[in-house]
Amino acid sequence: MKGFIGGFILGRLEALRAWHSPSFGPASYPGPMAELSLELAALAVAAVPDLDVAAALEHTYEAHGDFDAALLTLRDGETIIARRPTSAAAAQEQLADVRALAVLTPGMRSRLPFQVSEVLGSLAEKRERVAVYTFLRGIPADQETLEPGTLFLVSLGRAIAAIHSLPKGPVEAAGMPALSATEARQAAAQTIARAKETGRLPVTLDRRWSAAVDDDSLWQFQPTVIHGALGLASIITDGNQVRGVLGWSDLRVGDPARDLHWISSLDGAIARGILDEYTDEAPGTVDRQLRQRALLYAELELARWLLHGVDASDAEIIADAEGMLDSLVDRIHRAPAQPLVHETLPVLDIAEVQELLKEAAARRPAHQTDAQDTGSAVLPGLLHEASSGAPAGVHPDDSPNTDVDHAAEDDLDDDTPPNDFMRTDSRR
Repeated sequence: MKGFIGGFILGRLEALRAWHSPSFGPASYPGPMAELSLELAALAVAAVPDLDVAAALEHTYEAHGDFDAALLTLRDGETIIARRPTSAAAAQEQLADVRALAVLTPGMRSRLPFQVSEVLGSLAEKRERVAVYTFLRGIPADQETLEPGTLFLVSLGRAIAAIHSLPKGPVEAAGMPALSATEARQAAAQTIARAKETGRLPVTLDRRWSAAVDDDSLWQFQPTVIHGALGLASIITDGNQVRGVLGWSDLRVGDPARDLHWISSLDGAIARGILDEYTDEAPGTVDRQLRQRALLYAELELARWLLHGVDASDAEIIADAEGMLDSLVDRIHRAPAQPLVHETLPVLDIAEVQELLKEAAARRPAHQTDAQDTGSAVLPGLLHEASSGAPAGVHPDDSPNTDVDHAAEDDLDDDTPPNDFMRTDSRR
């Protein structure tokens, strides 16, 4: 470390090391400070004026993470968290997260039935980067915390609806991304086009996704404020209620279906429970195509994983993505799947595909995230920030004479989803 800040941090490191001595005593200090915890504590002191750290405990998830993290106990007993990015992509994510949390003013937060971390300070020098946040107590939600008919599902549906009920003005005024329905549609088309350009996108999926993008009825919705990267790991719970939501780096105005794509990996009864509560609490009238677009976004995650592998020239990620895309094609061919067009709901079980995506992410050479990091630097928001270019062209097979699955006429006249929506049989 160089310069004034580097020297200051080194000085704080020495001071922190001095605390870990026999005279400090176990009654005042809960355990040994690892070198990483010392470094993060020193960086936090440099980032937050008058911060009085009494103890530090490493908080990084598993052996590696997109962020190094430490829980810091202050002299007054408060616990905060310091996070340091371990890559350039993670650093950009952290900058976006800090910016987004600044948009969520006390007035905005008062509209939410859960807590959101506050940024106490940040440091963004060339070689020293850290952000210090208030710490949200609780446990990350997972599928084991989800049971049909529970208060937690009610709380989860209401929490998502509350995010979508936030006023758009402050988010737009802060310069956060804002996509109209047309722009959301174009972004999905760009993702498909880029995946097709790799030469690795199966024709079956190109047809399926392009049909969804081409369906005007699917894209008639009112944009709302969205979290942008919501998933179970973003949710902090006490087991009964949503207590906090993390990972706001993709905060924007956009398609509310983007915040619901992850429910396609859940048991059908659980997904319906969340959606029912969301529908009751969401602002305005929930469009009938919300679930179809959510399923489309879930499948497009596989295309985005492929694009990440290609952009990074990572053969292992590319192979993982190709395997998952092939698995989805196999399920489309095995199941009587309907296309992702309006008034129809695919009967594919996407859970297995998303599980493959999680496994691929776990095997990737890039770092894992720490326990309070939910917005992956490797897997950013659903709408890929693609460079500008020509819009996706019409696939030569998308002609009236091509034998492509379309919704049956009775499906188009019936608002009731099929009984096997979000199939659960493969999960038994």
